[in-house]
Amino acid sequence: MNASLPLLREVLDRCPPGTLLVADENCADLPFPELPGRPRVVSNRWEVAERAAQAGLAARFCDFDLSEGPPPRAVVFRIAKEKAVIHRVVNEAARVLAPGGRLWVLGGRREGIDSLAKGLAARFGAPVARLSARGWRALAFARPDSPVAPFDDRDYPRLREIARVAGKPLLSKPGLFSWDRIDPGSALLAAQLPLFLAETGPAPRLLDLGCGTGYLALAAHALAPGCRVLATDNCAAALLACRENFLHHGVSGEVVASDCAAGLAGPFDLVLCNPPFHRGFSGRVASVERFVAAAARLLAPRGQALFVANRFVPLARFAARHARAVRELGEAGGYRLVAFRR
Repeated sequence: MNASLPLLREVLDRCPPGTLLVADENCADLPFPELPGRPRVVSNRWEVAERAAQAGLAARFCDFDLSEGPPPRAVVFRIAKEKAVIHRVVNEAARVLAPGGRLWVLGGRREGIDSLAKGLAARFGAPVARLSARGWRALAFARPDSPVAPFDDRDYPRLREIARVAGKPLLSKPGLFSWDRIDPGSALLAAQLPLFLAETGPAPRLLDLGCGTGYLALAAHALAPGCRVLATDNCAAALLACRENFLHHGVSGEVVASDCAAGLAGPFDLVLCNPPFHRGFSGRVASVERFVAAAARLLAPRGQALFVANRFVPLARFAARHARAVRELGEAGGYRLVAFRR
């Protein structure tokens, strides 16, 4: 159960009708049907927005654009892990709040809530309400009557070049894992691809599972331009970046929102994946097994999957539960490559 839930309930009990709840991956397990006040929900995570909608709430999946709908009299934000995301949401809340509205921020003391509160107080004035419970804090700030200096959100909406793939730009933005560089695990997998594809043969149908910017799909497409690609992620920022990268690189395929390939149908000749093992402030190594199981389900009879993960993740053991012909292809820089068949 979400540890912040009791305090979030108390906050929502104090909020007026039409409150806007900003819910990222830290809110994935919220019991939306039970939340007081039936808030509107905005989430950058596809499965969170879907669960809120299934609970009958007005929910929107987007990259933290809060402008749709009437100006809310309250915005409630359970703070995110990445500072640029926090600053983006706070800036958006200051822009869209109705006159006299309040911004509630909620988080754990170890998550930086006190530091954020100081920055908000310098811009909005002293908190007008405070709540706390078991290491969690929630503070409300009144919307200023005049514009305030925005927080530095690293120019959050802008896609920018962070590297080059096959001589073309790789675009990324804040809100993505390792958004300003190619993470070492993905780089290791991409470096293995030429040898792997030479050994396994053509892969006309490719799935980039948990695609992020689409870097792995771009690397594979550069080696086999004729392949048709499906890329999927649950993060709105990732989908935006991946679609733009496919356009720049001339990749033929689709980019779709899904949580660990839920609802997708194969088969695919090749599945590439650098699975996430963090959700917000929590590390969840066991969640990697969901991605392994999804890949095994979607592979063609002669298809293969190539995964990379931190070496402390028991990737080969997970693969052995759901697939066959599991092979460890080496490791470097603290990451390990594992291939398997359906």
